[in-house]
Amino acid sequence: MNNVTFAENALSGQIRNPQSKIRNTIGPGLFVGVGLTSLATLMLQVSLTRLFSVALWHHFAFMVVSIAFLGFGASGTFLMMVPRIKTLSFRPTLACLALGFSMATLASFWCSNMIPFDPARIIWDRYQWVYLVGYYGVLAIPFFFAGLILALVYTGKAEAVNRLYACDLVGAGLGCIAIFAIYSFAGEARTVFVVCLVAGFSSLAFSANGWKVNLVRGPWMLVLCLLFVIKPGVLDLNISPYKPLKVALRYPGARILETRWHPAVRLDVIQSKAVRFAPGLSLEFQGTLPEQLGLCLDAGHLNAVTRFTGNLDPLAFTEFLPASLPYYVIGKPNNVLIIEPLGGLDILLARYHGAKNIVTTHANPLVPRVMRDSLRDFSGNLYETEATAIGEQARSFLLKTPKRFDVIQLPLTDSLGAVSSGLYGLSEDYTHTVEAFKAYISALKPKGLLTVTKYLLPPPRHELRLAALACAALEAMGVRHPERHVAAIRSWGTFTLIVKRSPFEHQEIQRMKAFCRRLRFDLVYYPEMQRAEANKYNRFPSPLYHDIIQKIVNPGTREAFYRAYLFDVRPVTDDRPFFYHNFRMDRLVQLYRAVGNKWQLFLEGGYLVHLIFFQAVLVSLVLITLPLKKAGLPPSSWFLAYFGLIGIAFMLTEICLIQRFILFLARPVYAFSVVLFSVLVASALGSYAISDFGFRIADSNLLLRSDTKSSSPQIRIPHSAFRIRVGRFPVFLMTPVLILAYAFLLDRLLTLAIAWPLWMRHGVAFFVILPLGFMMGMFFPIGVRTLSSYLKDAIPWAWAVNACASVIGSVLAVVVALSFGFKTVLLLASLSYTVALCLLAIIRIRKPHGIGDIPPQGLRGL
Repeated sequence: MNNVTFAENALSGQIRNPQSKIRNTIGPGLFVGVGLTSLATLMLQVSLTRLFSVALWHHFAFMVVSIAFLGFGASGTFLMMVPRIKTLSFRPTLACLALGFSMATLASFWCSNMIPFDPARIIWDRYQWVYLVGYYGVLAIPFFFAGLILALVYTGKAEAVNRLYACDLVGAGLGCIAIFAIYSFAGEARTVFVVCLVAGFSSLAFSANGWKVNLVRGPWMLVLCLLFVIKPGVLDLNISPYKPLKVALRYPGARILETRWHPAVRLDVIQSKAVRFAPGLSLEFQGTLPEQLGLCLDAGHLNAVTRFTGNLDPLAFTEFLPASLPYYVIGKPNNVLIIEPLGGLDILLARYHGAKNIVTTHANPLVPRVMRDSLRDFSGNLYETEATAIGEQARSFLLKTPKRFDVIQLPLTDSLGAVSSGLYGLSEDYTHTVEAFKAYISALKPKGLLTVTKYLLPPPRHELRLAALACAALEAMGVRHPERHVAAIRSWGTFTLIVKRSPFEHQEIQRMKAFCRRLRFDLVYYPEMQRAEANKYNRFPSPLYHDIIQKIVNPGTREAFYRAYLFDVRPVTDDRPFFYHNFRMDRLVQLYRAVGNKWQLFLEGGYLVHLIFFQAVLVSLVLITLPLKKAGLPPSSWFLAYFGLIGIAFMLTEICLIQRFILFLARPVYAFSVVLFSVLVASALGSYAISDFGFRIADSNLLLRSDTKSSSPQIRIPHSAFRIRVGRFPVFLMTPVLILAYAFLLDRLLTLAIAWPLWMRHGVAFFVILPLGFMMGMFFPIGVRTLSSYLKDAIPWAWAVNACASVIGSVLAVVVALSFGFKTVLLLASLSYTVALCLLAIIRIRKPHGIGDIPPQGLRGL
């Protein structure tokens, strides 16, 4: 049948409506199975990232899981290389693959836990690179099975791709919510069992028939339920022996008192002689510290809870801490705000120095919960009787409260090991940006002080960025001479910066000098300080910190210093909130030589992300080009670029939206779950809104009307086809423009609702994301339906390209944001969607017209 005959028969009603056949052959089980497969996949990805953040360091977890997710792309490549799989019985094959997904998930987790990979040993153990490759291969297997299921579904049922893709996205969206609910009660290994059970149920949804499959599936599901109950020790997480938790537990008599899991963090309460937390304690102190218990977050952030019975005498050691400086400068304060005090040492410090009203903010609710429960008696019920705990980020709190403070303190709450390991290189930190410092300084009373303490970490970088942030924030507030508002001191191991809303007075400077003289701390900077006053007690070869801070506070030398310094110490903003990232590509060789031709420093997260990007691109190129050997060049290869671009653009946009909503939703875990859920569900709605044939109308000059009154079985263009159009205009063409609007206007819009209750802000987030997510969800099903009309066998190839591009896009978003900020990432996403739309138009114009395909010019062209 040629195109002319097809058109004539269609108009005369001689061809039956294929939609009825589609609905009869695609039962609800297929949609449920796709949704459950996607649900299990996202739960697995998130849980592996969390588990390896504890077992390794979080940036290595990001690397391992990102590369392993390329198993999704490998599934499409495999389907292109072994096309006979598509000839097998459809639903039973999917059921077997889903059962394989379930089994592979547990097996890969167990195997990865047995592989002795340890990032800390890469420096001297060359076999660690072999183990790393083993990690990649083992963890990619379950993603391969999941990807193969979806690739088969989209290839075999391309005519219903819009509804199938919608189920895929809804399942993934529900996974964002489910994984966090499960983590709270299931913990580490049990979460993996839940993922296996969900994958098993997807196998049942695909096909409940077949005695051979049921002979394996039934006992397997029972075994999973049994393992969930007993939680065998063989599946306990194998944590690196070089992480602070394991180091502390090697001391005689050390033990874990309690372990709790939260979607954002694992918390261990430990008893160990290694717990001795008093950062920068003066060497003049001759007493003993009170008993302390360790608080360890993700096995790497070691803090402490100090025993407190209400008696202030054992707290005398806090007088010898650098963090007590503001209390000597201004006297006894009325109102004190402490941001993320964790174990509460700085609460005790403020209480000892006479603070009357202490407010604390906590982005993670797990620490205050433990302090109020199991550590209530040991800590003296610190968060109930001594301070008012606010369960949100400090900046969200400050935007809503009219209260003004005498002291705002950003305490040092981590161990030196975690900071020196580069643990935070990829972490977004909205407590250390120009906008954050502006909020802190604005919340101070006229003579109030902001104080921040960091570890001295040679070569100097984090300490210098603190001074840069203070100067930038003061200048943004209209202060003409910020150098008069800043002072700094250092101990043998810490650096403390204090910022005053008004200029420092002579009496305050004298108190600061007396404080340093008594405790043998070094002055670093105060207004009009002489160089000879620096570097007296804890000596460097020269007054290094004084000289550098002088250059930063001086507007005339600041820019020249920024350009010449080995590290990037410029002030960071909310658009680029990576305080601990100091990597400079243009200083790579100089830095390598400056640290004695050693590359250990380059294991920091900021350096590692470029290696991850290189690995992702290399593996993706291999997976994308492999089908050329089997299938050769397709008649048109534009579709490869199209699916690659929409994969990159989707991930760039998704990651930026998560970042934009962190402040608005008060906690990072809320931003991740709410934004990801909103994007995926909105995209599912967009995909579902596309009729199977509706997208063709967008290109056609002929507008066919559906005749709902006619009983003749003819080809219809259903009314749902017009859901993607406004009049005759396809709304998804506005996606690049809408992304640009989000890039420049979203922050202003969210500020209007920042003071609303949290549950209302969740709703605002969903409805703000809905329009963009709706449009983004249209691109993939439109591409698959277009491709299926002339090159259906290449759909697995398109799936491989899209999956690989999604991994590249997730890493690329971090690479670009580290250097240029998240706004640039959104601009890149807009550009990607623009080029993708141009390619779609080229594909529609140049594609070969097969049987039953309506050409771009419509039926008139036939």
